[in-house]
Amino acid sequence: MVKKYAYFIIGLMIGISVFNGILKWLNIPTYDQLLESILGKPDTLNNFIALIITGILIYLIIFGISKPQKFFSKR
Repeated sequence: MVKKYAYFIIGLMIGISVFNGILKWLNIPTYDQLLESILGKPDTLNNFIALIITGILIYLIIFGISKPQKFFSKR
């Protein structure tokens, strides 16, 4: 089970690296550029808000993916 999650995390990290390069190549704004355009130049408050938004997204990605697997494995 741990090996399955390790492969998922490694694949996610490689995917993010490749996806970030493709976005820059297509001149589509990346996540940090998007946050800067929404919140403005980084300062203490904007960094805190960006940290909260990023934490919520990471929480939803991690627990949103793992719960359906537990649901389907009970049947």
